[in-house]
Amino acid sequence: MNFQDISTRFENDLSGSDAFKLLYRGAFDLMKSDLDNAGLYFVIGVAAQAFVQKYEDQGITVEFADNAKATMVALNTRILAALAAEPSQRLRILGEVATEYEWNVTAF
Repeated sequence: MNFQDISTRFENDLSGSDAFKLLYRGAFDLMKSDLDNAGLYFVIGVAAQAFVQKYEDQGITVEFADNAKATMVALNTRILAALAAEPSQRLRILGEVATEYEWNVTAF
């Protein structure tokens, strides 16, 4: 399975912690087999894992879950673009995604 497959599965899954679990597990698994892009997978994996750790045992609204999923889909889209880019652009996009997550994603 590659990141395109993992991202597509996440996007087509129902919103909620189960989808986020599959996403972070898949991203972390890819780190082992694709060391050149491990940083890209790590950022997504950490973000998805944070959602699960924060909300898995809590009731959240459908609207909140859908918004969180949309945020993660947007981050995944950026990672997919990075995977198709030249190495220097890939590193730049990784920095942009990490910065976006750290400073602008407040829900998880």
